[in-house]
Amino acid sequence: MTPILSVIIPTFRRTDSLRRLLEALLAQKGVQPELIVVDQNPAGYLDGVLPSAPSIRHIVQPVANASSARNSGFLASRGQIILFIDDDLIPEDDFCIRALDIFRMYPEIGCFSPLVYNAEGKDIALRQAGTKYTASFKGPDDIFAITDTISAALFFTRDYFRKTGGFDPALFEFARTAEDQELFLRMQKRNLTLYFVSSVEVYHDETIPGGCDLRTADYWITREKCMKAWAYRHRIHHHPPGALSANDLFQLARSGFLNKEVLSSGWGNIRKQARLLSASIKSSGEFLNNVPHRHSDVENIDHLINKNTTNA
Repeated sequence: MTPILSVIIPTFRRTDSLRRLLEALLAQKGVQPELIVVDQNPAGYLDGVLPSAPSIRHIVQPVANASSARNSGFLASRGQIILFIDDDLIPEDDFCIRALDIFRMYPEIGCFSPLVYNAEGKDIALRQAGTKYTASFKGPDDIFAITDTISAALFFTRDYFRKTGGFDPALFEFARTAEDQELFLRMQKRNLTLYFVSSVEVYHDETIPGGCDLRTADYWITREKCMKAWAYRHRIHHHPPGALSANDLFQLARSGFLNKEVLSSGWGNIRKQARLLSASIKSSGEFLNNVPHRHSDVENIDHLINKNTTNA
């Protein structure tokens, strides 16, 4: 029997929170989703962790890459609705059925982000989401089109995700961050609308170690990752791809060090930020010289075909 919903769970260096998430998904009201765990850990790391259930499928990906993990999970899935969810989230028992109701009631919606909130509370999460609104939906007042979102939890119809071309594995390999932001920018160029639905909620437990180290890393490591991601994104979204225009360089400089926060932090900090950006611009060009799709327009890129990821 083909499942209505497939849940893609990339996991890396987490066990307790993964077990908790799987138990919550197995207990969902009104739906029995297909659960696809994409294991990016060393061999045997999840031994004894995964519950014994026929709906759980285990895919092994030897090299940790969040983009490849999501794409591999999607290609292995069978559901018509896809949920990408991080392994440190805690859904209520009606989380999935509430999301499926959105797609049933509003078939023009192809993807949406639920309200992902943390210990600071839902009100702060709502205010942060409000800064990304572009237009209200013609239906209820809790649905908005938005510019971008985090990727902690995302719902797609199967056909809609295929139209995006998937997440960029090379970007994650190069910068280890911002693959979600690049996807949303690419969606805009393909006239694909991303929505936010505040009535579908999930809690993000940010106390859990492991996973992506971006929020716990040293400031300068985080800064380097962001600058590398910005430079990469500007290169692949340029026409022709791979080059950087004067405007690209200005936008990168403004993001990197020509902004109020950095300019007020002292000359030494400004110079260090500028050197990081210069190195990121150079290394992004060198990296993309070895990536086959560098010379393809971003509107035509498809990361869901010709994959090199090893699955088992």
